[in-house]
Amino acid sequence: MSAASVRVALVGCGRWGEKLLRALSENARARVVAVADVDRGRLSRARALAPRARLVRTIDEALAARVDAVIIATPAASHAELALRALEAGADVFVEKPLALSAAQADRCASRAAALGRIGMVGHLLRYHPSVVRLVALARERRLGDLVSFSAARLSMSAGAAGAGGARSALWTLGPHDLSLLSALDASPLAEARAHLAPCGELVTLEARLESGLAARIELCSSSPAKERQLRLVGSAGVAVFDDVRAPDRIVFLDARGAAAGAPAGERAAHLELAPAGRELEVPWREPLSVEIEHFLRCVEDRAPPLTPLDEGAAVVRILERVEATLAPVDARVVAAG
Repeated sequence: MSAASVRVALVGCGRWGEKLLRALSENARARVVAVADVDRGRLSRARALAPRARLVRTIDEALAARVDAVIIATPAASHAELALRALEAGADVFVEKPLALSAAQADRCASRAAALGRIGMVGHLLRYHPSVVRLVALARERRLGDLVSFSAARLSMSAGAAGAGGARSALWTLGPHDLSLLSALDASPLAEARAHLAPCGELVTLEARLESGLAARIELCSSSPAKERQLRLVGSAGVAVFDDVRAPDRIVFLDARGAAAGAPAGERAAHLELAPAGRELEVPWREPLSVEIEHFLRCVEDRAPPLTPLDEGAAVVRILERVEATLAPVDARVVAAG
């Protein structure tokens, strides 16, 4: 395919869909031929970013524009259904996370994409962040030695309350980011996992252990008073810290002999800011969303498997479903205690 040869339809032009449309409009490989949304106000705003696109209300009308690919950014409850309709119509698909709200739906999407020979990609945006890409590469090169623990804090001021977008909690709206990264760092199966819900009902803490022995602790909140995006990877030879809010273009390394390296796995990365012997690795910056969209378009052109295929999206949904089942007893105890 030549430049601007990928005919794309965007389905869902809300807050995040608008960002996707902007990234598409800035990419020379994409030609946005249709934007679908049930809200006329959103379609009106889409006109400024895609002046030549057909503005429609349904995915069927968008598919009628002879598209090569469909990007789905609707509420999570509709992701699987719309992805399947696009796949059956012969289009490649990019689906925002989570891929579905049940493992059965997610697996069906992945299996249909494979059976039909279509490109299927899930929007696990963190995997396309330049600093995170570098962190994964360094871990695979064993620059940190044997991985021991992974901890993350993903606290958002704007992701919406539990249930926003059709998802059921911060576990579903924010959790896919760090779970997809965990699978990239260590592909071994999940040995055990559980989640705790704070008494306030907003903060979810996910704890897991992989069969390799790697321990993970992930804190998620969709209505935090302050935004946090922190990662901490501990290995036998050192510690790597990434703070996307304060320094998105660098990774901080701490020697394993430093005092901070022995801190508990669940300790926030912010506590390491004043640790001695830290050294920074600067990473050339590029907007992760632009990287992600460019990657999808190249996969469509080259018929190449994406970095985050629907299989990965389905694997993340299976973990979310499994972990969510552990939340109910915690809820019950909190209510009883109150």
